Amino acid sequence: MKKIAIGCGIVLVVVAIAVGVGSWYAIHKVKETFAGFTDLAKVPDIEKSVANTGPYSPPDNGELTDAQLTRFLAVQDHVKKTLGARYTELDAKYKALSERINKHQDTALDFPQVVAAYRDLASMYVEAKRAQVDALNQNNFSLPEYKWVRKQAYLAVGMPVMDFDVSEVIDAVKSGKNMDTAKPAPATLPIGPSGPDKNKQLVEPHKKVLEDNAPLSFFGL
Repeated sequence: MKKIAIGCGIVLVVVAIAVGVGSWYAIHKVKETFAGFTDLAKVPDIEKSVANTGPYSPPDNGELTDAQLTRFLAVQDHVKKTLGARYTELDAKYKALSERINKHQDTALDFPQVVAAYRDLASMYVEAKRAQVDALNQNNFSLPEYKWVRKQAYLAVGMPVMDFDVSEVIDAVKSGKNMDTAKPAPATLPIGPSGPDKNKQLVEPHKKVLEDNAPLSFFGL
């Protein structure tokens, strides 16, 4: 339950940035903040190394397959093993950020400053992104399919899903795109486990692993 509460707090901030009062200012400042993360500029090029670039059409019933969940968990496991002891640091940063949000120490307009305080995670994120792309290729995942599986898996265990696409932000910054009019990524705030019953049954044996891997999900890994 604590992991779920942490996730809810983070997603509420992102939703506030996307649709709340002052969202123009917040998104603009996030753009400026990420522009200073020089290591993150490598992310879009890293993602171009994903071998499976085909489109993905999710099933109408929204049901995961056993194979999809197995492949998804394999990707997360590979990223964690690649980070090794550094994953503990990522988890600590995730929890610290969550504590600030859950205690209402930050508002949506404070989010860029919070992100700026986590600039030291940039190099770790790039390392994790490389590991993720390697694992995606090993498991024949396209990015769209992987993101869909991640969303369905976390909805099934009752954790919020937030797609903050670092690659998209960096591409926008590099190209000079107007972030203020960019369509925000969708966020889902489930009250509890949601989605098809099959998915809930499928993820139940892996619930603790998915909760422990919540920092990866939050950072889009």
